[in-house]
Amino acid sequence: MRYLTYLVLMVSTTLNAGTIHKWVDENGNVHYGDAPPVKTKTENVRVQAAPSNPGKPLPRLSTSDDTKQAGDKAQQEVSAEQARKICEAARKDLDVINTSNRIRIQQADGSERYLGEAEIAERKAKSQTDVDRFCK
Repeated sequence: MRYLTYLVLMVSTTLNAGTIHKWVDENGNVHYGDAPPVKTKTENVRVQAAPSNPGKPLPRLSTSDDTKQAGDKAQQEVSAEQARKICEAARKDLDVINTSNRIRIQQADGSERYLGEAEIAERKAKSQTDVDRFCK
């Protein structure tokens, strides 16, 4: 009887799994996820195994507004408080980049997307520059 219970639980868990989508972004990078960007052509992907971290959200970098603000502030003198905020945001970004395999960001329209390898490398270099400049 116990084995029948386990079998029923395994089947019901598998049937309850969400749909995984595959899409290609404007840069030609292929992405997989359960929440594709709005108005993007996707195809469903059949997954054979459950994710290794079910229910755990993927990390996100600080918003693009934070990054833009940091870039704007880099061009002009900043107060000690502004420098501290930029430093904290840059360190947070570096921590996320260095500890994550996939990183998603929220776009201006509210949709989310995953960063490609080139975008991650660019973001890492920018964050390191901000750390070097503002974290003293």
